[in-house]
Amino acid sequence: MRLLHILGFTLLLCGLCVRAEDEKTDNVEEKGNNGEEIVEEGTEKDAEPEKQEKTDEITEEKDVLVLHSVNFDRALSENKYLLVEFYAPWCGHCRSLEPIYAEVAGLLKNGSSDVRLAKVDASEEKELANEFSVGGFPTLKFFKDGNRQNVTDFSGKRTVKGITMWLERHTGPSATVLSDVKSAEALLDANEVVVVGFFQDLEGDKAKTFYDVTLIAVDYVFGITSNPELFKKYNVQSDSMVLFKKFDEKRADMPLSEEELDKGDLISFIHSNSIKLVIPFNEENADQIFSSKVRKHMLLFLNSTVESQNALLADFRDIASEFKEKVLFITLDVTSDKAEHVLKYFSLSESDAPIIRLINTEKVLTYAMEGSTINKDTLRTFCQGVLDGNVKPFMKTQEIPENWDKNPVKVLVGKNFNEVAFDETKNVFVEFYAPWCGHCQQLVPVWDALGEKYKDHENIIIAKMDATENDVEDVIIQGFPTIKYFPAGTDKKIVDYDGNRDLETFSKFLDNGGVLPEEESKDEDEDHDEDDDEDEVSDESVEESPKSTNETSKDEL
Repeated sequence: MRLLHILGFTLLLCGLCVRAEDEKTDNVEEKGNNGEEIVEEGTEKDAEPEKQEKTDEITEEKDVLVLHSVNFDRALSENKYLLVEFYAPWCGHCRSLEPIYAEVAGLLKNGSSDVRLAKVDASEEKELANEFSVGGFPTLKFFKDGNRQNVTDFSGKRTVKGITMWLERHTGPSATVLSDVKSAEALLDANEVVVVGFFQDLEGDKAKTFYDVTLIAVDYVFGITSNPELFKKYNVQSDSMVLFKKFDEKRADMPLSEEELDKGDLISFIHSNSIKLVIPFNEENADQIFSSKVRKHMLLFLNSTVESQNALLADFRDIASEFKEKVLFITLDVTSDKAEHVLKYFSLSESDAPIIRLINTEKVLTYAMEGSTINKDTLRTFCQGVLDGNVKPFMKTQEIPENWDKNPVKVLVGKNFNEVAFDETKNVFVEFYAPWCGHCQQLVPVWDALGEKYKDHENIIIAKMDATENDVEDVIIQGFPTIKYFPAGTDKKIVDYDGNRDLETFSKFLDNGGVLPEEESKDEDEDHDEDDDEDEVSDESVEESPKSTNETSKDEL
């Protein structure tokens, strides 16, 4: 089964999957079929407190300025730098961000910083939301020198460290000016990775593009120079960007042509060359691994307490250099506290080490290297075979349950999926679920009722499959639950279901031949990843649309 949402795989490997228990705290606002708001139990719509008249006074909540249409201008005029969160009270991602945002606000306020953090309830302040093009929640905007016309979208990570680093980069020098050899050596000695721009003209277009990059790639240390002495010392012949590092080949050079520079190319160069040839998998390195544009990852599972297994690293590293920028080479110590999640994902145990797996994180297809011998030859042959398409993916499957078709909802596994789902005489409606998924658990009674309703139907089958234990090629799963319709016929079509998850809508979909009636159709929830530029793939980047509902919400993989 192809699991396209790379974030899900990242969280799985880190052991940071959001379990169903976490979902209980979300309470995302729900909409009924008629679009009306569903009032949460124990609340009354007509019992809302009377709204206070707005003034230009600025109040604070946990060191965060509370802004609205009347005091917004005052806040801009009184603060040199202002980061504003546009949120909605019902937004689960906004609530997740709240304690992080408050912590940063307190650090800045107590540190006598020129930066203050503020928030605007965009569900109430619609004019402000429209003025600043707020399309999802939370949206963070950065204001400088009170100028509401020149606004910068926040593009950092929504963590305490991420927000702090982004603000520091946008309020202070983004690159250290290297005026002599001493200042250059000091910067390089103090950091494991340093990116230095060598430019004949620090005011030219290429230097300006370099500075733009420093405001995007805030995780990296930058230097810049036009000193001929430094060009000579570091053997730089023309305008270039050089990445200095204390590992592997020690440096990587990117000569900058006379053509217009592409910021994306510069950022990709930085990312690909700042990663070690062999990367130990841990939480510290996870973001770097999954922000890489290299989508094929070779994993060596080893036991670090066994010397013979550690000896495999030399060959592993040599082959890694041959496939640089094609395959990432990653080691995972099976004795680490995070290994259990990874081993389970790949259907392995600690005793299987040493063993090799390769995963295509774009399609999330897994490949198993045959045989137990791990050396340069076997690694090279296996890796090239996957790249050439000569190695078939490894597919997980449970055994077919003895009573898989006894109940109204049929139980599918990898071994019987194609036979049932692609039966030319049947229309098969399948829920792909995860046992720990909160939304899946909520769907159980509805899905069981649907199975009961159609149990005697001549050509409709209701089924389910545990997608954490079974793989099916060419079936794309982006979250749990995922529901798909497999219509009868010889074409082996797959129809994604994205309607409301209730018995009535399911029934209309099935009775209408796998198509939602026009009045039942609705747009999918709108999720935005600030890391979808692929330099960051992280959970904190997801935004919720104002129309977002809980009906088609999915737990991450």
